[in-house]
Amino acid sequence: MIYDLHSHTTASDGVLTPTALVNHAAERGINYLAITDHDTIKGVAEAESAIQNSNLPLKLVTGVEISTLWNSYEIHIVGLQIDLENFDLNKLLLQHEDNRLNRAYAISEKLARVSVADAYQGAKQYAQGDIVSRAHFARFLVEQGYVKDIKRAFKKYLAKSGYAYVAPKWCTIAEAINVIHAAGGQAVLAHPSRYDMTATKLNLLLTEFKELGGDAMEVSQSRQTMDDLRNLAKLATKYQLLASQGSDFHGLNSYLDLGKTTPLPDSVQPIWHNWTL
Repeated sequence: MIYDLHSHTTASDGVLTPTALVNHAAERGINYLAITDHDTIKGVAEAESAIQNSNLPLKLVTGVEISTLWNSYEIHIVGLQIDLENFDLNKLLLQHEDNRLNRAYAISEKLARVSVADAYQGAKQYAQGDIVSRAHFARFLVEQGYVKDIKRAFKKYLAKSGYAYVAPKWCTIAEAINVIHAAGGQAVLAHPSRYDMTATKLNLLLTEFKELGGDAMEVSQSRQTMDDLRNLAKLATKYQLLASQGSDFHGLNSYLDLGKTTPLPDSVQPIWHNWTL
């Protein structure tokens, strides 16, 4: 069985619609797919309908990726097997949607000060959902010739040292875990080795995540060395966390494609070990 429990659609900053994503997943031989858009669940219903209408050999795991703040770091918490109708979850996601909109306006204003005009309208053209993210601004900046690629767009304009950086206003890790649990789901620490923090800080993060009731951490990810896989597996065991895996798929890049992850080591307990789908 092939599990990919971290992917994105046009409902947030992915490039494929939910329908196109599940069709691509079926072509890739994925058996279980989680759509985990940033701070929104608006793509899940379309994906479920597409699977049913086309009778795809694919099981969809309901999911979301919630943005949080922890000690000045932006930490992402994935929720899996969530109830999409849960009031607390939807309330938090609406708050995040408002925060994202206000942040997008503020980014656009800062870009205007450095002679990048109409940035919000330009970025919105790349956003097929309600969320306009920094990734959409980056695409706009590349398309308009302000920078050569996405990496430079973030470095020059959108990252912390950039001309148009605006600090986000996200919830805490505790709030994210609580709403995921209220929705009947499992809380997963996303891509723990990608936060550009020391080993000491990562251990502090995992300690707090576990104490707050976190259920699992991503152990197998795309673009990962075997050393990183082994280290994350050891950390999952140390903190008694279940292990998840996911490509963090956003677009059609061969090195980030669905299912492009190494199988979980035998030393960890997969998050799906007791699922009934």
